[in-house]
Amino acid sequence: MELSEAHWSTLAAVVDRIVPADEWPSATQVGVLEFLRHLIAEQGLEARYAEGLTELGDSFAALNPGRQDALLLQWSLIDLVASQTIEGYYADPGNGGNRGGVAWQMVGFKVTA
Repeated sequence: MELSEAHWSTLAAVVDRIVPADEWPSATQVGVLEFLRHLIAEQGLEARYAEGLTELGDSFAALNPGRQDALLLQWSLIDLVASQTIEGYYADPGNGGNRGGVAWQMVGFKVTA
C-alpha cells in the first residue's frame, strides 16, 4: 500500500510537531520526510503508517499546536513515528535526513574523517 499525498501532508505536520523549527530547522526542513520515505518502504511499514495517519485525519495539519499535541499524545503510532523522526533528524546525511549535517552542527558534532 502506498501512502497518499494526504498521508504525507499529515505526516509532515506530525514530524514538525515532534521537531519544530526554532533557531534550528524543523524535521521537514532537514529532510526527515525523505528519510522516512525510504525507511517506510524498506521496512514494509506502508500499511501501518497509512492506518495511523488516517486515524489522525486529513485535518490534523490545520489544527492549532495544542490540539495537535493532545491528539499525538493519544495516537497509536506516536512511539514509532517519534523514534523514526529523531533517527532521521540526526542520521548521517547520506541516509536522506539531517540535510547538510544541520543537526550535527546543533549538537557540536564534527566529522573528522
